[in-house]
Amino acid sequence: MSGDRGRPVPPNLDDRRWADLVEEATELIGHYAPQWTDRSPGDPGIALVELFAWLVEGLIYRLNQVPEKNYVAFLNLLGITRLPATPARTLLTFTAQTGQTALVPAGTRVQTMGSESQAPVVFQTEAELLALSAGLSMIVRYDAPPAAAATAADVTNTAAGYELRVPDGGTGYLLLGFDPAFTQPAERLELYAEPDQAATGETATVSWVFSAAGTDPANWPALTVERDTTHGLTQGGQVRLKLPATPQWAAVDPAGWPFPPAGPSPEPGRARRWVGLKLRNEKEPDDPARDALVEVRHLLPSTVSATTAPTAGRDAPEVLGTAGRAPRQVFELRNRPVYRQPGLSPYGHVKVMVDDEVWVLAEERAEGRDKAVRLDPVTGEVIFGDVGAVPPQGASITAVYRHVAAGAVGNVRPGTVTTLAEGVPGIVSVSNPVPGAGGADEEPIEEAKTRAPLLLRTRDRAITVEDYEFLARQVPGVRIARCLAPRAQDKDGPGGRWLKGDPWTFASISRAPGHVNLIVVPDLGLADPQPKPPVSLVQDVIAALDPRREVTALLQVHVPRYLPVEVTAELRIFKRAIDMQLAGGLAAEKERLKERIAKFLHPVHGGPGGRGWQVGQSLYLPDMYQAVQPDGEIGYLADLRMRPVQTPPYHPAGEAWNNDVHRPFRLPDTHGPQVRVTDYELICFSGVCEVTGVEE
Repeated sequence: MSGDRGRPVPPNLDDRRWADLVEEATELIGHYAPQWTDRSPGDPGIALVELFAWLVEGLIYRLNQVPEKNYVAFLNLLGITRLPATPARTLLTFTAQTGQTALVPAGTRVQTMGSESQAPVVFQTEAELLALSAGLSMIVRYDAPPAAAATAADVTNTAAGYELRVPDGGTGYLLLGFDPAFTQPAERLELYAEPDQAATGETATVSWVFSAAGTDPANWPALTVERDTTHGLTQGGQVRLKLPATPQWAAVDPAGWPFPPAGPSPEPGRARRWVGLKLRNEKEPDDPARDALVEVRHLLPSTVSATTAPTAGRDAPEVLGTAGRAPRQVFELRNRPVYRQPGLSPYGHVKVMVDDEVWVLAEERAEGRDKAVRLDPVTGEVIFGDVGAVPPQGASITAVYRHVAAGAVGNVRPGTVTTLAEGVPGIVSVSNPVPGAGGADEEPIEEAKTRAPLLLRTRDRAITVEDYEFLARQVPGVRIARCLAPRAQDKDGPGGRWLKGDPWTFASISRAPGHVNLIVVPDLGLADPQPKPPVSLVQDVIAALDPRREVTALLQVHVPRYLPVEVTAELRIFKRAIDMQLAGGLAAEKERLKERIAKFLHPVHGGPGGRGWQVGQSLYLPDMYQAVQPDGEIGYLADLRMRPVQTPPYHPAGEAWNNDVHRPFRLPDTHGPQVRVTDYELICFSGVCEVTGVEE
C-alpha cells in the first residue's frame, strides 16, 4: 500500500462494499426464510436489505477504522516512518578500444535494455575507473609451501570465489593472466577486489607482484600500490597498481608451472602477462603453528561498483522553491528517499544551497551554525527554522543529492546491464559480471506497525540480545540476525578439557561474560545454498551497533556456522496422473521433489512457511514431509529420511566446526526424525539428495 511521502497510512481492514453486503444478506434468505421467494429489486424486503446494507457500509468504514487510524496517527506523531527503499548494487566491467585506455568518470550511468512493459534500470558508478582493452584469459592459484614442492591450479572458471590457505612460512598467489595481445599496457591497473574472509593471522601480509623474467612467481618483483580502498583485502573496494614498462612486465608461459598431471593444464606457447595477489605467512619462532587464510569473492580488472542511486541535480541543481516569510519553511525534494550511503557520513552527498551558498545539514541547533537545515531522508523534506535560521525572503533554494531510483527491481541477472546511458569516449562495451543484489522496496505498512514497538523499546541503544538482533536487521542487506548470550559450562568436560563454570568456546566463539556475539546472514538468492555476509556487510553491522552498545560490551560479528543436511526419499507416482498429464513422468517428478527439498532447506528462503530458518532452529521430519510432499492427485512419499553431514565447513584455523571440540554434542551417524543444532548453527542443504521412485 502506498503512503504519503513514506508515512504509514490507515489500511482498509474490511473491504466489503454495499453490493457485497446485499449479496451476503440475499444468500442467507434461503436459510432463514425459505418461503421468501420474490427477490427482485421491487420487493419491499429487498429494499430493506439494500437500506440496511447502506447503513452497515457506513458503520464498517467508521467503526473498524478507528483503532488502526489512531495507531497509524500515533506512529506519524512519533516520526516513525516506513523504512525506505534500498538501492541494488552490482559490479560493472568496462572494456576500452583495442590497445587503448579510457577514463570512466565517477557517476557514469549504465542501464539495462528495458522493454515495453518495464523501464530500464539505471546504475551509477561509485568511483572513477581507468578501463583497459585487455581482459583476463586465465586465473591460477599458485602455492609455495615452506618444505614441499610448489603446486599450481587453474581456477579460471571457479564461480564460488578463490581461497588461499598458506601454512607457516609459506606463500600463496592468485595470478591474473592478461591476454597476450595486450602489448601496450597502461600506466596503471585498477582492480575491484572483495574478500569473503579477510586475511587471518597476525603474521599474514598481502602484497602484489608482476611477472618478470623467469617462470617462478616466487622471484617476481613487487608492484607499487597507488591506492587501496580495500585496506589490505579487509573489505571490498578498488586497488590501483602502478604498472611497469613493457620490457619489465614480461610475458610468461604458464605451461612451465607445476600443474597436477591428472588435472587440466594450459597449452604451451600461450604466454601471458601476469599480476599476482601474494599472501605471505611469516611465522615467528615462538608463535604456535597456524595457517593464514584469505577468501576472495571477486578479483576483477577494469571493474567498479555501481548502485541504483543516481544523482539528482548533477547537471544543474534541482530547484526546490523560493524562501518566504514564515519562521518555519518546508521544501520537498523531487525524488525520495534520499540515498543513505555507507560510512560515517551517510548523507554527505546532499548539498542544500541558498542562493548557491551551501547550508550544512544538522539535527540540533549549534552555536554559530545559523546556516543549518534539517533533512528528512524518508519523506524528502528540507526544513528551515528547526535547527537554524530561515533563509532571506526571495532566496532561491536548490539541492544536489542522490536518491534511490530502483529497489528490488534492481536485482538484475548477470550480463543484463549493457547499455551506456551517456557516452564515454573510448569505451566499446560494458557488462555486469555479477547479479544485482541488496535492492529492496519500501517497507510494507504491516511490517512498520510490527517494528514500531521494538523501535520504541530499544530507543536506539543495544542492551539485550533482542536489541542487538533488532538493530542488526535494520542494516540494509541483513536478513537473519541472532545474538548469543554469555553461556558457561554446566559440568566438567571429559579429560579436564573444561571445568564447570568455564565459558563456552565452541566454534571459536567466546561466550564469556561481557562478550556479545552476533551472527548475521544476508539474502543472496536461492542460487547460494550457504549465504555468507561479505566483509563490507559485517563492517556495516559493526558501524551501526558500535555507538549503540554498552561501553563494557565486546562486540563480535560472525558469519553463520552451517550444518548441512542430506536427504533420502522414496517417491510413488500414480500412472493415472501421468496418463491424465497431471504429472510429467517419474523422472520429472523426482527432479521437482529435489528442488522442493533444496528450497525447504535453504537458510533464507526455506523453513516452515517459507519464512527462512533461524540460527539455532532444529529440523523436524514432519515439517519437511509437509513442505515437500507431492500433490495428492500425483502421488505420495513412501519414505523420507534425513541426517546431518559429518564433513562440515571449516573455520580459519583449519579445524572442523562440528567435531567434539567445536560442538557441545556429537552428530548422529544414522537417519533420524530430527536434526538437532546448537544455538550458533544454521540449517542448510548439503546438495546430496537421493530420490528413488516407481509408478503405480
